[in-house]
Amino acid sequence: MLRFRKLRESDLSAYDWAAAELTGLLPSADYYAETLAKGNMLLVIFDGDIPLGLLEMEAEPDGGRPPCARVSRVLILPALRRHGLGRMLMALAAGEAAERKLWFISGDIPDTPEAAGFAKAIHMLPDSRFDGRVLLDLSDVEGLRHG
Repeated sequence: MLRFRKLRESDLSAYDWAAAELTGLLPSADYYAETLAKGNMLLVIFDGDIPLGLLEMEAEPDGGRPPCARVSRVLILPALRRHGLGRMLMALAAGEAAERKLWFISGDIPDTPEAAGFAKAIHMLPDSRFDGRVLLDLSDVEGLRHG
């Protein structure tokens, strides 16, 4: 059974961060500890005690105009991609951003067809105010609702 949760420091010793299928794809427990120490948020998908994917959102709003939450990383194990897990993580991130009264999410998109397709599918689009980054307007939630 898949579980989505906001990672806490106390979770770091409770999960298997070194599972073979994750090696080289997801960061190590040390990375997560450093990320949490900075105040950044990590949303993680678990199957039992095995992490399958994550989203990292920076603690501070992006200083651009409009101010927005910045997602710096979305990773899903390759075998589990294209099943809506990334979309679910982005929907959770949208809720976190809205709680912070930020109505936009920005991010960099890796130069891969998969990443570009994911961004387009959730309506995260290039915006002239953010050089080289894409923007998700949280008033346009259609991309988060439908696959």
